[in-house]
Amino acid sequence: MPHSQRSPSPEIAALRAATEGICGEFLGHARQQAGLIRSGAAGDLTEADVERMAEDMAAAARAQFEAAVKPYQCADPELQADCREAAQLMAATARQADAELRKAWQARRDKVAGRRWRR
Repeated sequence: MPHSQRSPSPEIAALRAATEGICGEFLGHARQQAGLIRSGAAGDLTEADVERMAEDMAAAARAQFEAAVKPYQCADPELQADCREAAQLMAATARQADAELRKAWQARRDKVAGRRWRR
């Protein structure tokens, strides 16, 4: 049976579920922080603060991901391919979270600058 028509092995299914869970949690946290940034509840942040926030969140998600992937490190080529795909998904999620935080910071900065301009 071709690979695309077979159901994944239990290991692959568990790896995918763990990766999707970690990515979902990571993005949810990033969106929550972005909302706080946009509203001003996060305080006066610099661009460097937002970069550090994104890096710290990505590092925490990566640590969770590495712990989840560790049991699946083996010689099985299909499982290795799924581990690579999962790592790519994590990297894409980190880029998306970073973009959302930066966009929120920019929106907040523009909003604050607009208030100063109108005074």
